[in-house]
Amino acid sequence: MREREKEVIRLMEEKIYWIALNIIGLSPAKFKKISSKVKNIKEIFYMKIDELVSLGLSKEIAEKIINWEKLPLKEEIEFIKNEGINILTIDQPDYPSLLKEIYDPPFLLYVKGKIDFNQFMISIVGTRTPSVYGLKMAEKFAGQLASYGFVIVSGLARGIDTISHMATIRAGGKTIGVLGSGFRNFYPPENKKIEKDIIENGAIITEFPSYTIPEKYNFPRRNRIISGLSKGVVVIEAGPKSGALITAYYALEQGRDVFALPGRVDTLYSKGTNKLLKEGAILVENVNDIISALNIEVKKIEREEKEEKLEEEEKKILDILNEPLQLEEIILKTKIKPEILLQTLTKLQLNGIIEELPGKIYKKK
Repeated sequence: MREREKEVIRLMEEKIYWIALNIIGLSPAKFKKISSKVKNIKEIFYMKIDELVSLGLSKEIAEKIINWEKLPLKEEIEFIKNEGINILTIDQPDYPSLLKEIYDPPFLLYVKGKIDFNQFMISIVGTRTPSVYGLKMAEKFAGQLASYGFVIVSGLARGIDTISHMATIRAGGKTIGVLGSGFRNFYPPENKKIEKDIIENGAIITEFPSYTIPEKYNFPRRNRIISGLSKGVVVIEAGPKSGALITAYYALEQGRDVFALPGRVDTLYSKGTNKLLKEGAILVENVNDIISALNIEVKKIEREEKEEKLEEEEKKILDILNEPLQLEEIILKTKIKPEILLQTLTKLQLNGIIEELPGKIYKKK
């Protein structure tokens, strides 16, 4: 038998029942309840329907467990193996200890990459459509916290999350991205291109089976993991209905510190952070404010900065900026989606490659 086939069989024998429960849709809270009543998860799959119901499961879930062999387990495990994904279950010693403390920790994590989950972690979150100020602050805080040895956790979303991951990598630090979907449906799709960089400098994780699409209701579940992994959550910029606020409120429920940057009172991007500050979040102006509030001793790690390679969108923009161009002209000439274009233009500005002139005109420096 080939080594790959042996590995697939081994994985199936060790984790198949956990993966099956995850595919069935058993909630973390229900898992916690029933797992305390059995010696081994495997037992559940050989119970009768009335026994399963007596454990507190709904009849619908019980029937799915009875018929578990009809689940797409073979395809799921093949995908896990082919993608180099590790299945981390809550009973394993290397499961994140802080995450295990929350009310409803995921009983299973899909992990792509390699990282010690028991390092000191802090989350940076914010709006998907930040101002230039917000992006600069995300770059600054992520890079500086990484330089002190913090692992930076974020949600792989556009805007603040993406900049936080990238700034951490540029600073030579470690980062964890938490998906609100399965690995087959990486979201947002444009961030698939930074997947390799992240897993080489940390990990990407999700609790969702590989085929899960990025439904709206998945993201609050993802947010509890972001805060649950971390000692504290830093909110850079957030509107009044931003998902970053959900992460902050999860952090408060979990007994974590919440940090917020003050913002201008006349901008929508500051409504959420200023609201958090009114409610008792810790106001931060620099990284030392965070370190002081956490009451820990850290030492700055001197690292060699990594050489930044231009991405495809950056090359397209620079190729046409032989003369100053308005934003609309850049959109027409590059055919890059506006939301990606704005993020790329901001990144080029932060890196000192281009500058913005009045009237949304851009030119090379």
